[in-house]
Amino acid sequence: MRRKQIYLDDASERALKRLAARTGRSEAFHIREALQRYLASGGDSGDDPLERLIGLVADEGGPDDVAEEHDHYLYGAPKERV
Repeated sequence: MRRKQIYLDDASERALKRLAARTGRSEAFHIREALQRYLASGGDSGDDPLERLIGLVADEGGPDDVAEEHDHYLYGAPKERV
């Protein structure tokens, strides 16, 4: 194992200490377990706030090429496809 140093806010530290005391396992054990679960999920909590915006606005008169030409619509760059 490799040693790592992390910073926790006060509330997280207190909760981790209580969890370790309640379970009889070390704080490091719980941090490793949580990190393993997070990494196994692909580092994705599954709740992307931007995904909630998809389909929020129905603009049937809008452009059809926003995904391909996003730089043009966001920054005014010339369109790559004509």
